[in-house]
Amino acid sequence: MSAADLLLWSFLFPLPTLLLSALGLPRRAGLVSFLSPLAIVGVGLGWLVQGATTAKLVVPDLVRFLPDGAFRLTVDPLAGIMLLVVGFVSTCVFIYAQGYMAHDERAHRFFAFLDFFVAAMCLLVVAGNLTVLLIGWTGVGVASFLLISFWWQKDGGAPLKAGYLALGANAIGDAALLLAVVLVPAGLGELTELGAISRAAPERATLLAWCLVIAACAKSAQGPLWWWLPSAMAGPTPVSALIHAATMVAAGVYLLVRTATVVVEAPSVAYVTAWTGVITALLAGLASLWQPNFKRGLAYSTVSQLGWMFTAVAVGAPFAALFHLVTHAAFKAMLFLSAGTVIAATHHEERIDQVGGLAKKLPMAFAFFVLGTAALIGTPLVTAGSFSKDAILEATLASAWPELGWLLLAGAFLTGAYAGRLLFGVFLGAPGPATEHAHHPGRVFDLALLPLAAGAVGLGYLEAGSGLLSGLVHEVVAAGEPVHVQPTLLGIGAFAIGLVGVGAGALLARTRSKCLPLPAFTGVWQALWGEAHAIPQGAAALHSGRISRYALVSVLGVAVAMGVAVAPVAGQDAPPAVENKRRPFKPNDPRKKKDAERQRKKEQRERERRERQREREKQELRLDASRGELRPATGLADPNTPEGAAQRKRISEAAKAAFEEKRRQAKEKSAKPAPNDGEGATP
Repeated sequence: MSAADLLLWSFLFPLPTLLLSALGLPRRAGLVSFLSPLAIVGVGLGWLVQGATTAKLVVPDLVRFLPDGAFRLTVDPLAGIMLLVVGFVSTCVFIYAQGYMAHDERAHRFFAFLDFFVAAMCLLVVAGNLTVLLIGWTGVGVASFLLISFWWQKDGGAPLKAGYLALGANAIGDAALLLAVVLVPAGLGELTELGAISRAAPERATLLAWCLVIAACAKSAQGPLWWWLPSAMAGPTPVSALIHAATMVAAGVYLLVRTATVVVEAPSVAYVTAWTGVITALLAGLASLWQPNFKRGLAYSTVSQLGWMFTAVAVGAPFAALFHLVTHAAFKAMLFLSAGTVIAATHHEERIDQVGGLAKKLPMAFAFFVLGTAALIGTPLVTAGSFSKDAILEATLASAWPELGWLLLAGAFLTGAYAGRLLFGVFLGAPGPATEHAHHPGRVFDLALLPLAAGAVGLGYLEAGSGLLSGLVHEVVAAGEPVHVQPTLLGIGAFAIGLVGVGAGALLARTRSKCLPLPAFTGVWQALWGEAHAIPQGAAALHSGRISRYALVSVLGVAVAMGVAVAPVAGQDAPPAVENKRRPFKPNDPRKKKDAERQRKKEQRERERRERQREREKQELRLDASRGELRPATGLADPNTPEGAAQRKRISEAAKAAFEEKRRQAKEKSAKPAPNDGEGATP
């Protein structure tokens, strides 16, 4: 079995460690859990050595009422690269979580949830059609709820409310993806062939593109569906790192990269998606400056960076989005885990106005955060983020909407501002009240970040100058312009704008609150602000005890989806029945041979039965010699009709003739002499 065939089943790799954790084994929670994502990395590297081949698995008719209800798994270069990212980041997070959750009473349950999270993400990645992708998509949403609300009793139930918010947003995305599943015409179910829908069923192509974008926005917290991601920081920090780097929010971008052709060939959808990404990048960067919470400030940073990736896909540069997704996974996980080190060292203090001057007490965490900040603002040559961000900027400025590129350059200033505010507010400047009792939490907190630091520097060179990454995925994702090692004027300008932003963030960190003051909303603005909060709270309320409503909506949604699935396409005749056969006849199929033999024997028995029936009818027409007429027989016509009268006359004549013939034979027999009589008798 090749490595590609093994990667098809990568979603099963975490199951053994999940069962061990569920059973409370080993005694130290999470001691062996990191082996499952590490195995994914090992098999993925073997897949690269073997030539990054493609493998597929198809089990037909998993869900019969869907246009493509097969269970399809596919490992191609895009899926393989994504599995390597998931495995790499997850391995570091699992090792880090051993130290972070060491004193938690429910640590085994936590690692079981983490294993489930990784398994669901791997199934999403290797999905060969939207049907299987929906299974992994829903699994990731459920796992995120379990992990975000893990400390559900903390802060008056705030983590549980945050989990409900995540479920509320994911329910919208799940509904959109379910509708997309049933919109796919029969024969175009494979994700690699989904781009052909614009030619095969153009009346469905735009609606399908809208469904995919809405689902991606819900999962990646873009546009009006941003509200769940900052609240998700209520969970343990390893969960935050995994969600923001390689699993939950990365799933939306992965979906758009995989189906980029569908989005780009629907101009209205691409235009709205591009503007949604840019506006989200700007507003999320601005919102990060208002956050007094350390992790929430980083959360808005993730929302902003995802906006860059959405814009890249919409302007026709899906490879630039994929490249930034790969590099961003390393340095964003490093930033979050560095924040977790600070939180663990200060006894779970997350407000940045309560800390400060921690660079001396936590030198490794400070070094990692500096490197992450440098990658975030795109420091040329020494960080991977510079190459991927420059690729997005160049593609956007060269697109049909170059004004989006100039707005992203303004977003580079906000990126530097929120990164600089967190760096100077936490590690530099005057010590805060929680700094005095801070202590280093343990070596495992630093060791787990070393591979991520290497990735934050070296992953950019997978493409810059070598073209290795684009060479792997060029058959699946359009590569776009080559990425050069030598920084361009545009890249240097974006870095300079980011440095100016870092300076502005350092000035903001010197204020008392270390963040921008919230504006006082009055009048119409206050009403709008209230409505903006009412929408996510209402969505969360559907999941907080009101299960009957949610179940009703889910059932109605499935009913609508089934109706759309069986409805014929407008302007087209229903396909002939033979085209809808799920299992065509196969001469070599043993089951088909048995069925044919059984049918042949059945027909033979029927022929024999009919022959016996005809013989019985002939016997019933035998003559009654004494009366000279036939007995009534089945099958005779009604004697009251002309046909019946003629039939009866013919039978009577035949009977009389037969009677006369029998009388003649009897007379001849009686007239014949006995053997002992007559002339020839012996004397």
